Amino acid sequence: MTFSRADPATLVEYERTSAGGRSEVESGALIAAAVAALAGLLGAVVIFGGNAVGLAGTVSVGGLSAQIAGLIGFPVFGWSYVRFTRHSASWRSRARVRRILDTLGLSLTGAAMAGLLISSVYAVFQLAFRELLLDPFAATLFVTLTVAASTFALFLLAAEITTTRLASLLGLFLAAGVFSSMLTAADPRWWQANFSALGMGGASSAYAFNLTILLAGLVMTTLADYLTLDLRSRQSAAGSDLRGVPLVRIIIIIVGVALIGVGLVPVDVSFVVHNTFATSAVVGFVALIVLVPLVLKDLPRSFVVTTTVFVLAIGGAVLLWYPIGYYNLTALELVAVLIVFAWFVLFVRNASVVDPTPDAAAPVSQAAPVAALSTAASAAQPLPGMGRGGRAAGWVAVGGLIGFVGFAIGRLGRR
Repeated sequence: MTFSRADPATLVEYERTSAGGRSEVESGALIAAAVAALAGLLGAVVIFGGNAVGLAGTVSVGGLSAQIAGLIGFPVFGWSYVRFTRHSASWRSRARVRRILDTLGLSLTGAAMAGLLISSVYAVFQLAFRELLLDPFAATLFVTLTVAASTFALFLLAAEITTTRLASLLGLFLAAGVFSSMLTAADPRWWQANFSALGMGGASSAYAFNLTILLAGLVMTTLADYLTLDLRSRQSAAGSDLRGVPLVRIIIIIVGVALIGVGLVPVDVSFVVHNTFATSAVVGFVALIVLVPLVLKDLPRSFVVTTTVFVLAIGGAVLLWYPIGYYNLTALELVAVLIVFAWFVLFVRNASVVDPTPDAAAPVSQAAPVAALSTAASAAQPLPGMGRGGRAAGWVAVGGLIGFVGFAIGRLGRR
C-alpha cells in the first residue's frame, strides 16, 4: 500500500490526525503532571510533618521525590505507551505476550530511571551544599515540582517512543543507575576490584545496580524489535538484501538476555554463572560491532569508518590495561562500556534514518507525509526473511557464543 501526491485527501487527513494526536499527548502530559504534583504535595506534607529536611538521605527531598516519581511514573509510562503506540507497526508486529512484557519492562525502566536520576542529582547537590536543611515549605515545593517535571517527561517519552529515543532511554537509565550505585556504595573502595563489586552484598546500592542491569537487558530485547523494523524499512526502501537483519536481531536479544542474567546472579552469588552471562554480553557486543558493517551493506560509509575507529579504540583500551598496565580492570570496563554504548547509539541513529523514494513529482511540502505513510504501511506488513536462512544464521550465532562462553568457563576453572 502506497500513497502518492494524487491523493490530497489522505495527506490532509494525515496532517489533521498528527496535529490532533500531538494535542492529545500534550494535554495528557499536563494532566499527569498535575496529578503527580498533587501526590508529591500530599506526600511531602505527610512525610516531612513540618520538619526541616536535607536534600538527600533516608527522609529527604531527593529520597521522597524519587520514591513518588517512581511509583507514579510506572503506571503513567505504561498507560501513555499503550495509548499512543498501540496502532503502530512495531506494536502490531509483536505477539500479545511480548507486548505485555515490553510494556512492563519499559514502564519499570522509565520509572526506575526517574527515581535513580532524581536520587543522583539530589545526592550531588547535597555534596555541594553540605549540612543544608530546607524548611517544610521549601522542601514541599521542591518535591512537588520535581515529581511533576519527571512525570511530564515520562509521559511524553512513552507517548512518542521511537528506536532512537528508546536507545537514549537505555543509555540514560544505565548512567543514572550506575552513578547512583557508585554514590551510595557500601564499600567506598569498590573501584579497586571491578564493576561487578557494585552488585555485591545486601545494601540498597547493590540492589539498585543489579536492577539497573536487569532492566537494561529487558530494554535491549525490546529495542531489538524496534531496530529490526527500522532496518527492514531502510533496506526495503533501498532495495537491499534483508538476510542480515535476523542475525543482528538475534545477537541483540542474546546481549539482552545475558544482561538480565548478570543482574539476576550477582558475582557473590555465583562467580561462574555471573561471569558466563557477563562474557556472553561482551562477546555479543563485539560480534555486533564486527558483523553489522559486514551484513548490513547499505549503512553510510561514514558509519563504517567510525565503527573501525571504535574497534581500534577498544583494542587500545585493552592494551592500556594489559600488558601496559596503565589502569586497572575497573577503568577498562568503564572505558569499554562507554565506547560500546556510544557506538550502539550511533548504530541505532543510522539504522533509523530511512530514505524512501516518494513520488519524484510531489512537492517538498508533501514529501514528508508521503514518506511517513509509505514507511508505516510497509512496516505494518509481516516481517519477511525469517525463514530457514534467518533461523540458521541465528543458530550459528548462538552456537558460536555458547562455544566461546564454554571456553571462557574452562579457562576460569583452570585458574
